[in-house]
Amino acid sequence: MRTTVLTNMPVSILWDYREFKRDEIAAPAVPFLHDHSLEEIVDYVKEHGLEPVELSVVKDRALLTDGNHRVVAARRLGMEKIPVNVTVFFGDGADTFYQHTLERFRIVSGMLEVQLKRLFL
Repeated sequence: MRTTVLTNMPVSILWDYREFKRDEIAAPAVPFLHDHSLEEIVDYVKEHGLEPVELSVVKDRALLTDGNHRVVAARRLGMEKIPVNVTVFFGDGADTFYQHTLERFRIVSGMLEVQLKRLFL
């Protein structure tokens, strides 16, 4: 079971919960998919705006599970807040995520903890 809330959150908070650091390590090339460079994504966001990113929360841990490139683009464009679908998963998350993904989740602390309490309490 899960619950999702759409909100706006500061890029500075989301930055620490990135699953992949796409500004440091490019996504692997997959031959049958068109792979957009970070620069192309920045240009797209500048022209069309930003689709919500996905922040997943399991127990006391969180991870940006979709939107790593978009967060980097938002930061490069100087955006302070961006749209985020925050999904809280009840249980241990094993029914949704692979174990290696769950190991990437980081402890919720500081301003993210404050934001989540405002949304869900």
